[in-house]
Amino acid sequence: MTTPAMLAGYFTVPLFGAMLCAGPAVTRPAVPFGVRAPADRAAASVIRRERDTYMRYTAAVTACATAAVFLSWGHGSWWLGRIILLLELAAELACYWRAHRRIAEAKRAGRWFAGQRTAVVADTRWRTEPERLPVRWLVPALAVIAATVSLRVAYGPPAARGPAGGLAVVIGQAYVTMLWTQLMLLFHRSRPDLDPADPVSSGQRYRRLLRAYTRALLVMVALVDLTLLLDGCRVWLVARVPPPLVLLPSMAGLLTMIGTALWAGRDRTEAETARLGRARAAGVTAPDDDRWWKGGLIYVHHDDPAIMVPARFGVGWTFNLGNPSAWLAVAGIVAAPIGLALLLR
Repeated sequence: MTTPAMLAGYFTVPLFGAMLCAGPAVTRPAVPFGVRAPADRAAASVIRRERDTYMRYTAAVTACATAAVFLSWGHGSWWLGRIILLLELAAELACYWRAHRRIAEAKRAGRWFAGQRTAVVADTRWRTEPERLPVRWLVPALAVIAATVSLRVAYGPPAARGPAGGLAVVIGQAYVTMLWTQLMLLFHRSRPDLDPADPVSSGQRYRRLLRAYTRALLVMVALVDLTLLLDGCRVWLVARVPPPLVLLPSMAGLLTMIGTALWAGRDRTEAETARLGRARAAGVTAPDDDRWWKGGLIYVHHDDPAIMVPARFGVGWTFNLGNPSAWLAVAGIVAAPIGLALLLR
């Protein structure tokens, strides 16, 4: 029998594959595959070559993984899709690492930053006029949770074993909503990565990206809560909801999130490409800070007070693992679902 968990494992394989395949298209030209490049090297032949090679390889990996997951439809269990997804992510990470390493080697051999004039800029308005979390966009998620509580009280089975009292669906919704709300608060506190050649324009575009990303995430949270509500209706026998319909809201939310990330990242990339010409004319570029980035993906800087910083590949943010507060946040994210699972058992 096909369950929502099995369907989720199947459909996330092509979605995540497509998202990773499109990663270079929405990555800022100044940091191709996580390697900081000066303005006059952002269009180097090695970068173009590795970008094309990465996209060919990841497209092939995504196609193979998608074929494997749909050929196994109905012949496996809930964990089969997850295994294929992990293998797909590992293969595409290897493609990324190959491109990152070759560009980094070309950078060292060509001494790209030799004789470059570098500068660091800061947006002082980020403290006086910070971006606020749009709380009103949380209303749909809270409304779905309230509806779930009402249905649980009216139609759900009597409280079962354990302190959860049969409220597993509501607890899951609350966990999802609180987790992403806390992460979005951290996103809003992260500093923008500004272009020294055009700090005003790059700061404005970062604010627009943050707004679009936040709204899409809150829409996704509401739709994930709706999926949990539909699953609760199925379990409580309130209505016979087929598994594809249970999963439909979450898939719609994920597609909305991916579409927004691709649109916002592409918009930012096109603007930065135009700014690179002005940067070359001005002869100024951002400093070489690759030493703080492990593989271009993991940021470790003990002297940086930031908890989260903009990611270097694709669109999003990553933790500063040199900050103890970031480790506390990561520990909370890992511990919460474990504690939730123990509570529900």
